[in-house]
Amino acid sequence: MLLVEVRQSAWANRNSLDACSALAPEELERDLRISHTNLLSTLRHICDGERVWLDCLRTTPDGGTWRLPQGAPPEPSFEELSRTWPVIWTGFEPWLEALPETSLEKELMLQLPGGIERSFPRWQILRHVLSHSTMHRGQIVGMIRMLGHHPPPSSFMDYYLAQ
Repeated sequence: MLLVEVRQSAWANRNSLDACSALAPEELERDLRISHTNLLSTLRHICDGERVWLDCLRTTPDGGTWRLPQGAPPEPSFEELSRTWPVIWTGFEPWLEALPETSLEKELMLQLPGGIERSFPRWQILRHVLSHSTMHRGQIVGMIRMLGHHPPPSSFMDYYLAQ
């Protein structure tokens, strides 16, 4: 089931990027007072979250400690984001396909801001990143509507119908 969710998330990301590519640069950066203020910043935030958590999942050995990166996240242009983000979201599928199912239960120690340390099984981290992306894509749908445009399909039913 997780593999289907990973594929649907990548599909919905692609649809979000495609819909935003039809917008004027001013629309991408207009402060809409929602999420991360504008479409471009929200897209960057989703991408960065997926980048960070994919790195955590792929590089942290069973029982290892992973430290959340510090400092400001990257701020790519829309064009750069359109080129680099697909590499990130397609990284989840081969990682998940190659992972022995029992490894999804293995816990990783996360060191979060504020010195918080907590262990989580990999499947919970993956669920978090998928849920995080879904939440922010919903905000993107709202922002696109606020700008007077038709939002892209992004739900699971849309995904199933598109297959």
